[in-house]
Amino acid sequence: MPELTPTKLFLKDMDVLASNHAVHGKIIKALSLLRHNPFHPGMRLERIVNDPSAWSIRVDRRYRISIDPKAYQVSGVPDWNAGIILLRMLDHDDLYKKPR
Repeated sequence: MPELTPTKLFLKDMDVLASNHAVHGKIIKALSLLRHNPFHPGMRLERIVNDPSAWSIRVDRRYRISIDPKAYQVSGVPDWNAGIILLRMLDHDDLYKKPR
């Protein structure tokens, strides 16, 4: 299982949403799925086009989490087992504008 390492911005985003208990539960579920299987179909893992190394996963219809793999395989493919950096947790449109 990969280690999940949050950035300061991710923790700040979490604090903003801490009072919303419904979203908070979905975040915990998404992070659990990410840790156990980054390729789970419900995660909808996808590349963020305007950032060379950032990816995103789905929390719900509104929120997404931007992530960055800690390492890459020799072929250039992300090594999701080496660890994952949690970059941001924002509204879908805001995250794709500013994933870091």
